[in-house]
Amino acid sequence: MEAHRPGPYKQRNKAHKCGKKRTNRETTNGGRTRTTSIGSIRSLGSKKGSSVSRNVRKNQLAQIRKLKREELLNARRGIAVAPVLIAVLNLGSDDDCLEKNLLGRLQSLDSSSHCVTSNFGNHLHIELPKFRTSYEIMMLHKRDLFGSLDLVKLADILLLLHSSETEKIADEIGVQGDSFYLLDAIYNHCLPQTVHAIMGLNKVLNPKNKDRIRRTVLDLIEKNYPGTLDNGNTTKLRSLDTSQDLLQLFHYCSNVKRKTNSYCSRRSQLLAEDIQFKPNDNDSETGTLLVDGFIRNNPFNVNSLVYIPEFGEFQLKSVEATKNSFQARNRPSGYEEFIEMSDPELQPSLNERENPIETLHEQEMAELDNCEDFDEKNNGNNGVIPTKIIEKKKVPKGTSDYQAAWIIDSDEENDDQDVNSSLDEDEDSGQDETMDELPSQSKSKKSVHFAPIEETYDEFDQNDETEKVEPDEEEPEEDNKMDYDGEINMEEEEQALAKFKEQRAYEMFPDEIDTPADVSARERFSKYRGLKSFRTSTWDCKENLPPDYSRISQFENFNRTKRRLFKTEPIGADIGFYVRVNVMNVPRSLYEYYQNRNDKPLILFQLLAHEHKMSVLNIVLKKVSTFSEPIQSKEELIFHLGCRRFAAKPIYSAHTVGDKHKYERYLRSDVACVATIYAPITFPPTPVLVYKRYNDGQQVLVATGSLLDCSPNRLIIKRFILSGHPFKINRRHAVVRYMFFNREDILWFRPIELRTKYGRRGHIMEPLGTHGHMKCTFDHQLNSQDTVLMCLYKRVFPKWSYRGEQNVPEPIQLEQSSHMEI
Repeated sequence: MEAHRPGPYKQRNKAHKCGKKRTNRETTNGGRTRTTSIGSIRSLGSKKGSSVSRNVRKNQLAQIRKLKREELLNARRGIAVAPVLIAVLNLGSDDDCLEKNLLGRLQSLDSSSHCVTSNFGNHLHIELPKFRTSYEIMMLHKRDLFGSLDLVKLADILLLLHSSETEKIADEIGVQGDSFYLLDAIYNHCLPQTVHAIMGLNKVLNPKNKDRIRRTVLDLIEKNYPGTLDNGNTTKLRSLDTSQDLLQLFHYCSNVKRKTNSYCSRRSQLLAEDIQFKPNDNDSETGTLLVDGFIRNNPFNVNSLVYIPEFGEFQLKSVEATKNSFQARNRPSGYEEFIEMSDPELQPSLNERENPIETLHEQEMAELDNCEDFDEKNNGNNGVIPTKIIEKKKVPKGTSDYQAAWIIDSDEENDDQDVNSSLDEDEDSGQDETMDELPSQSKSKKSVHFAPIEETYDEFDQNDETEKVEPDEEEPEEDNKMDYDGEINMEEEEQALAKFKEQRAYEMFPDEIDTPADVSARERFSKYRGLKSFRTSTWDCKENLPPDYSRISQFENFNRTKRRLFKTEPIGADIGFYVRVNVMNVPRSLYEYYQNRNDKPLILFQLLAHEHKMSVLNIVLKKVSTFSEPIQSKEELIFHLGCRRFAAKPIYSAHTVGDKHKYERYLRSDVACVATIYAPITFPPTPVLVYKRYNDGQQVLVATGSLLDCSPNRLIIKRFILSGHPFKINRRHAVVRYMFFNREDILWFRPIELRTKYGRRGHIMEPLGTHGHMKCTFDHQLNSQDTVLMCLYKRVFPKWSYRGEQNVPEPIQLEQSSHMEI
């Protein structure tokens, strides 16, 4: 007998709501209870109808589950299926014995298996008829950071290979080895489905030692890389000491649910199994690169551009199906060979970045958003933000008080560079230019004075007793002391100390600056303006744009364009086909580079529409806890943005809501910041890694994050705070000094509102005398310990510092240095 279920006519008593928090729906509904619609009442009017409706819902859920299961099975058992890509990273030992032992066992795995090594890349292809699945094994090189990251982006499974020596390695070096350095980058950038395996446990005879080794490995991984283990269970650490263990591993890899890469899942990729080069008839230095491989993640469109890491974008000539030598069984029914030729009219032009101003004016702006995403009034601009170049103007006599906020300097001078201030980020990086009208002797004047390096060292020697070496504690051998001093570069030590002191001063007194006494404040801060409220005051995002904005593209609605682009059904050669791609106009140096480095992978990343054009990218970054050095704005860093790698000099701003965002002089370590750079357009979600390169070639991970958006309209506002001190106080009136040093500056900045550190607000009434004293009035009486402040603002822009990694370095030696603290 079926249990009674309450119907729609069940009595619902009104609840007592005294002191009870109501939801938004209850508030907007006037507190009325939810009622069932007439249609649902008719369908559920009888007990029989209710049971039928319930059965229908159950059948619908069952059908949805069945369809999803069939989609997964068809993706694995279709006409053409790419092999399961397994990337192997050796975490057990520094030598290659473990990897060679694994490869030897894989080649003699089963009598029915078919093993073939690719001509390029030395990838091992294994076909197991009993599982009806093919596998492709790739060994990650610990010292090749670039190539390993590219491989893992495509990998379906990441096999972390441990050994019985992992416990000893963990005790000696912890997670500072080359393998763990690479795993850090993978974990923060493109972590696929992870499988942990261990080799060498059969050599350990004591069962207790085996369990201890397993627990040590699991604790090491779970502590430093949480989420790569499933509940920390010891059964998740698979043993690979026998052939049966390897077969179980392959069976698990073919059936496990794989994680999707947010970046690669929306773009097509092709991992090269073989490459050839055919030079052009008129130029032997360029030609057509023939790349054979499997299509992965998305259909491969012959009319799209492809990106080759370190070498840039290229156009395609054709895509044709070719013979798959890695498959021993016959081709399934329905497999047809094909060839697709590119259409020059549909292919994007590669000259848009070389001569962006001309090409952006020639093409219609509606092309970026399929004739819908841009407003009709902007079609004449053709995707370029209008830039008005204003000539340099000096301050004339008789100008109104508040007009100084909109006086623009020469267009040859960078808008985000200030003059003769040690607190300005441009002079800190040693790359700023001074204003022509200022005297040259003022260049040596600094607003903030630090003690010389020699005095600082003397102070450290006097205060830090732990660093003193007593005469009886001196080492008997003076050669060791001389060698230690010889290894220290005093110039680098002085520069590092200066940067630490500047960052400490900025954290203690953010944005505060002393008014220069030898330069007129109305000239020094001529590009700054005052705001009634930083949050609510308006700021035109099209005002006083730099000339670099004429070289970029802009979307009217970036998110709408992204949604429409992602909803478009991809066209081209289907996933899983083994094809030969003809890449046009490839330099011979690219082919020679990969031929000399056969172990380095060659991957073709297909770009989405407009991703070859330049724009302004905003990236959310979080500084890693293992890096303690200060990172200043406009300091060159290496960005790993999706499939791209390039060098740029970002500027940082606060990651807050609102239309204006405060400029940050340093990348903060406590909160996330937004880095703004000029770079090619990329659609999120896209993971980002940021490295700092030192003079010796070392690269250290400094920050991780993701792409926020592609918007040149982001307002990054730099703030300077001028401070003064109350000299005389009479109730709500006070005489303030040290903020300005002449009468004209006081009259110039009189309309700007004042505030104090204790929360008082006021205005300048009039100057007193000619030496910078001024009479001010406030809303409440001042305290003698209070400080009077005036906030000045200006918009800053990033530098055009995009530099693609065209000159490919040698594989980076990932040895830990003194730059990184673990």
